Amino acid sequence: MTVAAIGIGSNLGDAVFNVNAAFASLERVGKVTKKSRLYRTRPWGVQSQPDFINAAALIETRLEPRELLHALQLIEVELGRQRTYRWGPRAIDLDILYYGEERIDEADLTVPHPRLFERQFVLAPLADIDPRYGDAARSGYTAEPGECTPLMPEEDQDVASRVRRLVAAFEQTDLIGLRVSDLNGDGIELRRVHGNASEAEQAEDAGKSADRARESAPVDVVKANLVGIAHLVKPVVAAGAQLDGERELAYVEALGIRNPVVARGPGRLVSILIEDGQAVEYGQPLFEITRP
Repeated sequence: MTVAAIGIGSNLGDAVFNVNAAFASLERVGKVTKKSRLYRTRPWGVQSQPDFINAAALIETRLEPRELLHALQLIEVELGRQRTYRWGPRAIDLDILYYGEERIDEADLTVPHPRLFERQFVLAPLADIDPRYGDAARSGYTAEPGECTPLMPEEDQDVASRVRRLVAAFEQTDLIGLRVSDLNGDGIELRRVHGNASEAEQAEDAGKSADRARESAPVDVVKANLVGIAHLVKPVVAAGAQLDGERELAYVEALGIRNPVVARGPGRLVSILIEDGQAVEYGQPLFEITRP
């Protein structure tokens, strides 16, 4: 197995969606071990085109460099790339930034990428996933203000910040319960408690309410049955809504195939565990539904 770094870029259509679709598609050529943040960057070379969304990923792959290049080119075609002119707009762009410690200098393949240290939109995402490039991203290349900006600041990536944002969103809605689960079904549940009870009483009441809810209405977890990009069906069914029968809640798209995610039978939609356009894995929980 060889560790390779892949640069990703898009500035046509829904660029964020395209980059997330590329992350998912890279699983076909190797194991994705790290993903960078998404960056908005000004176009390089030809200025009269939309801003790019850029990212990078580390993969462990058994493919040889030229096999990897061919596989990446196939993914580009599948994701809608149509080659035009140099430095022009594109739906998706996948580049081999490095391939282990190998050095290749051929007509159509140069590794490491020949302009790796000349472009902040390559260095910044790469520094997220490979600390060896941190100094180069910070000082080895002088970026112009606003040239390359993360969509989510690094300080918002830590667990505490994400939990605070989750709690704030919970408090601003009329939800009475919210559960966050991992791929194994283990999770954390937040429940709203009204009144002036003490913290101990609130905790006790919340625990009893959760136990009663689980006993009286078992939770059915609806999971993804393939790897792809999840899309919520419009109009989106809000958490807390009553489902009268079988209903399509979302679909997972992969390689142009639309696979419906269906709630089978009546129940109440307790929580939505994904966002529209999010890349999902096989078996990932998408919705929680209590059954009568």
